[in-house]
Amino acid sequence: MRFRADQGRTPVALANWKMAMSLAETQRFVARFVPLVRDLTPYIDIIVCPPCTALHTLATLLRDTGIMVGAQHIYPATDPAYTGEVSAALVADAGAQWVLVGHWERRRHFGETNDLLQQQIQHALQAGLRPVVLLGEPRTISPPDATALLAQAEQVLAGCTPEAIARMVFVYEPEETIGRAHPLEPARVGQGCHFLRTWLMERFGPVAARARIIYGGSVTPETADQLLTHPDVDGLGAGRRGRDPLAFAAIVHRVVQRRAATADG
Repeated sequence: MRFRADQGRTPVALANWKMAMSLAETQRFVARFVPLVRDLTPYIDIIVCPPCTALHTLATLLRDTGIMVGAQHIYPATDPAYTGEVSAALVADAGAQWVLVGHWERRRHFGETNDLLQQQIQHALQAGLRPVVLLGEPRTISPPDATALLAQAEQVLAGCTPEAIARMVFVYEPEETIGRAHPLEPARVGQGCHFLRTWLMERFGPVAARARIIYGGSVTPETADQLLTHPDVDGLGAGRRGRDPLAFAAIVHRVVQRRAATADG
């Protein structure tokens, strides 16, 4: 394989396990998944986001594999008097290197606002975590809509430095993609990612070109190649398929193969 991680932005494959995967299921996943992707870790950043109950177990099992662990949520406070919540420092202590911020399910079911997400990002950065920031148009707006998308980004990323932006991963995931059987059309995916990349560079300068932008929403191994056709799409995020070691490994392989073909071309 001719592709090397230093040829532009390193691609990303992300799995969000949501409220699933027991400790036994986590162990079985790792046993099957790691041998399938171990040789690819120099070429791609693989991030797996388990529920908090499996965070330390997964981080321990993945130690020295090159595969990274992310938390699904943090509460932006250091005061311990928040029963049921988890802080950035606690998930970092459990082994997380990344944290999801802004998933539509958190917005929809728990009322998380752009202001709260902005606070989460700052707390994550202070604890040494790297944010995976999810952005996309609400269900009430038919995407792609640059105005709605970029207004959301402006609020969520307020106070960030260009250097912090460059270390983040962004997931373009309109609300309408949640729970549907098929992903968005590849052209719409590419347009949304392009809107976001253009704005990031205009807002934060050339260093923001290093930020990775991926697409999430009903991704499967069968649809991966088409979703990766646009040059602004640096990888893919998977929910249901991210809990299946064979399916997620297939997605990882397709992301690497697509980037290798682009580099060769």
